[in-house]
Amino acid sequence: MASIAETQTKGGWTAPLIRPVRRAAREPLVHFLLIGAVLFLLLTAVRAGGRPTVRISEQELNQLVGYWQMQSGRPPTKTELAAILQDRVDEELLAREAQRLGLDREDMIVRRRLAQKMAFASEDVGAIPEPAEAQLRDYYAQHRNQYATPAHIAMRQVVFSADRGPQAQAAAAEALAELRRGGSPAGDPFLLPLSYADVSPADLTRDYGAEFARTIQAAPLGTWIGPITSPYGVHLVRVEGRQGADVAAFDAVRSDVRDAWIAERRAANNAAFLKSLRKRYRVVVAGEAQ
Repeated sequence: MASIAETQTKGGWTAPLIRPVRRAAREPLVHFLLIGAVLFLLLTAVRAGGRPTVRISEQELNQLVGYWQMQSGRPPTKTELAAILQDRVDEELLAREAQRLGLDREDMIVRRRLAQKMAFASEDVGAIPEPAEAQLRDYYAQHRNQYATPAHIAMRQVVFSADRGPQAQAAAAEALAELRRGGSPAGDPFLLPLSYADVSPADLTRDYGAEFARTIQAAPLGTWIGPITSPYGVHLVRVEGRQGADVAAFDAVRSDVRDAWIAERRAANNAAFLKSLRKRYRVVVAGEAQ
């Protein structure tokens, strides 16, 4: 005699319910809906328990409070501190969202700032040791010209404008003769100084040209010479004094030498760091052969 359970399973009151379920389970649409439901539940669980975290460390909190005190001259109130923290969190959220959207990759200014921060970070990692005295003296000996005071010249001039054309040379020759007799002929109005107390050869080259500067450097003291041409016209010049280049003593520029030594080492470290980075990437430029 069959049991009640067997009767119910084989053909009793449960059979009409089981058959539709079995047929539905074989339908592809049902499979798709079940998979979608499972994925939805998984994503919901992940989002609920795995949201990115924004952490404000104690050090950063102290920095924020310190900035506030430096600007306002007092500690922030609880309300002000809450606003400070909210601003900091909002800034971080916006920055992260911008990175998620790739905005940092499209903005040249942002990319340049990131590159600068990376360069500064690499400098901190490769800290430069304090140079020994012998190293500083060697650097000073190899770069003495960097610590030289350039030569300086004291001079006066009378100028005849190029606007005169050929007349400028004739006027200059006549004025030169008068100057050598002790006279004081007037030249044309001139925008640059007519008298220099300590002009350098480099400044003369920049303002009047290399040939003009060479002529002045070779000129005898206390004598009117000319005519000397420049883009401005014709010049008559009297060199009043001349001081040669002077190299500063090591002790006088030791601090500058140390700064230059450290800067040179830092540049070398940065170059080595970039060289190592280049080995980790393949660079492809549009239009170049692969």
